[in-house]
Amino acid sequence: MVKYSYIELGMLFGMFIGSGIGVTAFVSTNNALFFTVPGFGVIFGLGVGAMLDKQHKKRSKI
Repeated sequence: MVKYSYIELGMLFGMFIGSGIGVTAFVSTNNALFFTVPGFGVIFGLGVGAMLDKQHKKRSKI
């Protein structure tokens, strides 16, 4: 079984949430600029995942 890191999971969930928000905003405003929102979700998920990975590695060393 493959164990995924928090960075991978954070990027995936950030993309899902960002895509949902971006598509919903595009449909309601018809502004194509909202297709950039998933990118911000990926960046946010990457940051949160990296922070969680760092904390997990600190705990496993103790």
